[in-house]
Amino acid sequence: MNLKYMMSGLMVAVLGLPAMAQAAEFAPSSVRALGMGGSSVASTHGVDASYWNPAAYGFFGEALSEVDNNQLSEKDFGVELDVGVSGNIFGPLDANRIKLETLPDPSALTGGLSSAQIQDAAAVVSGISSLDTAPMGVNVFANGTLGARVSNYGLGVRTAVDLNSSITIDNVNVGFADIFNTFTNGAVLPATPAPTYFTAVQVNTMANDLVSSAGLTSGEANAVVAAYDLALAADPTAAGQQQQNADAMNTITNAAGTDLANNNTALSLRGVAVTEVGFTYGYAINERLSVGGVIKLMQADIIASDTKLFNTSSSVSFDQNNVETSTDFGLDLGVMYRIPSWQVGLTIKNINTPSFEHSGVGTFSGTPYLYELKPQAKFGAAWMPIDTVSVELGYDLTENEGAIASSKSQYWNFGAEWDAWNILALRLGAFENMSQNIGLVTTAGLGLNLWAVRLDLGVAVSSTKVVFEGNEVPAYAAAALAIAVDF
Repeated sequence: MNLKYMMSGLMVAVLGLPAMAQAAEFAPSSVRALGMGGSSVASTHGVDASYWNPAAYGFFGEALSEVDNNQLSEKDFGVELDVGVSGNIFGPLDANRIKLETLPDPSALTGGLSSAQIQDAAAVVSGISSLDTAPMGVNVFANGTLGARVSNYGLGVRTAVDLNSSITIDNVNVGFADIFNTFTNGAVLPATPAPTYFTAVQVNTMANDLVSSAGLTSGEANAVVAAYDLALAADPTAAGQQQQNADAMNTITNAAGTDLANNNTALSLRGVAVTEVGFTYGYAINERLSVGGVIKLMQADIIASDTKLFNTSSSVSFDQNNVETSTDFGLDLGVMYRIPSWQVGLTIKNINTPSFEHSGVGTFSGTPYLYELKPQAKFGAAWMPIDTVSVELGYDLTENEGAIASSKSQYWNFGAEWDAWNILALRLGAFENMSQNIGLVTTAGLGLNLWAVRLDLGVAVSSTKVVFEGNEVPAYAAAALAIAVDF
């Protein structure tokens, strides 16, 4: 399969797949948090506290005190539906695609090769060898949560998305098997005839490289150089390009022993859909300190699919039969401490490292794929000068991985909220992924309170742009919407 076509269709293929599951990162995973730049560990005050910091549940419905900065004592009951989606393009995806679009199709370079085809082969070897091997691909995240809380207890169902598609480049195995023998039909010459196209120096250089690098005998090397010289001498378009054509032969020569048939350039799809049912409980040790936890029953639907991009007729597709399901449970813990106008929080998710395995069916290696939700820790500190204003700073204490190892995240987050007259909440924020360059992501959000019903909207977009199919698009973008009933 031709790599340039695969890369051109990569984004379409990824975005066209069904949504799957739990993101193994501390994502801005609720609407209020998204509007505030993903900072909610210290100031969370709704049903979504089950995700951000279950210790907040310990303060729900508690007696009013001077340290009740965000009116948690007034909250006895709540229901919330929250959905969101985000996408991220990373690495030199488009730059490599542009390079590859100019190259000949390597699948056409078989059989007895002409001089023109040898030049095409050299262009393929040189072009693939120059590709950027940095991690690259497309990530799509989505989440949906339906939860309820009564006093210090909560129950919710959550499904989130971690779908990753990446391309790994093998720019070493780029040679062509038996290219020299097919060009000369296996001829052997005791000496190289006097050249009619190349100079004597160029002839000697090519012949020596064919012996030392390609492993040909001296007679085979002489035959290759002679055939190449005669073919180019009869080609009017080759006039004046002696050195360029000599370099083409040397490019192929130096790729000998690294056959394109063994090339491991591949498109990998990894998706994990974890649907979890979580029970939350919070306990206030005193009016300042609370602890909480969530125990989660988790079911994962996993797809692991690899497609080699050379020497295969495979196509990018979603095979429903390649989805495997497994179950586990997870445990989250949180702590929150508050004094007048200030709150701090710490949340540790997936303390027990829940894991889910795919047998490897659909991968060319056949190796089982293990998806682990490793422990994640996030800290938050919030300033609340009045009960309608919150300013929070958050920080991931752990570096987290997505469904593929190259998809990494470790965020710092900053956000502010003004709940004007307890009717219209205005939110602004920013965050940055310190493990993957998506630039500074700015966020904004609105919340409309209609007595007990609240509508929320949040958006985010990165300052860094990437080029795809000739168009500039944000490296990261997200949007979320929620409706809640809150008493």
